[in-house]
Amino acid sequence: MVDSRCGLHCTDCSWKTSHGCGGCIETNGRPFHGECPIAQCCQNKGYTHCGECDIIPCGKLYAYSYLDPEHGDNPQGMRIEQCRHWAAEAGKQAWENVLLTDSGWSGSHDGGNPDNILRRFWDMLRKPASQAKVLFIPTAANSDESRPACGKCFAELLSAGILPNNIHIYDIDGTLTLEQAMQYDALYFTGGDTGYLLRRIKETGFDEILKKMVYANKVYVGASAGSLIAAPNIGESYNKDTAGLCLIHAYLSFHCPKDTKAKTDLPLPHIPLSGGQALIVNWRGYEKIEA
Repeated sequence: MVDSRCGLHCTDCSWKTSHGCGGCIETNGRPFHGECPIAQCCQNKGYTHCGECDIIPCGKLYAYSYLDPEHGDNPQGMRIEQCRHWAAEAGKQAWENVLLTDSGWSGSHDGGNPDNILRRFWDMLRKPASQAKVLFIPTAANSDESRPACGKCFAELLSAGILPNNIHIYDIDGTLTLEQAMQYDALYFTGGDTGYLLRRIKETGFDEILKKMVYANKVYVGASAGSLIAAPNIGESYNKDTAGLCLIHAYLSFHCPKDTKAKTDLPLPHIPLSGGQALIVNWRGYEKIEA
């Protein structure tokens, strides 16, 4: 049952009875503590709850949900996940196509069977690879050390059957419009400097465009840094400056030895990935797969 705008369950609130509060929906966004900016924003846009917004989470909702260890969500991001479930269960923004890899797909279908990661990429496209258009984003590869891996990512798209003329290289600069972006079937973010990539995304407003693409079921592929930005944070768990895209409800590490144990001191599950591993992410959660 939808009982709030932001995903926090008003029906379970201890203040509801003691303060005679009807919750943010019943009070039109003015619960016992005064006007709620999240509820007001949601109502002004004509949404029942934040899960119907195509840029969830915005900065305000992220701050409420992730940045306050004392008064925020426990576990982190709980209200965002609830809103996503409400939306998807109502047939809105039931997104399915996020593929977070450690370092791309390691195998090729030339002369043999495709590996599992590549096969899942093909399934997500929902059309022949030769017909798919891909927005290739090498922005993170801003050093001599990272550029060879960027070339490998491009070669993997070709090996997957994507035609060269159907791959558009976009080094994030703010010139791509939403209308132009929606012409593509997939985005592919390469590895490199994670912090630099995330800053460029935020400074140009590309974070809103790519989230709208994901929620429209365009395919998101990340390799290394391109995957890490999909987490709630790329740095310390409660650091606003390193806030990620929140496409996955877990913290990530890449290029880990195969026997790496997950960290247990984080506010959300931690997933270490090694070469040949990837995560299939959708509104329901995530699944770890091997090449």
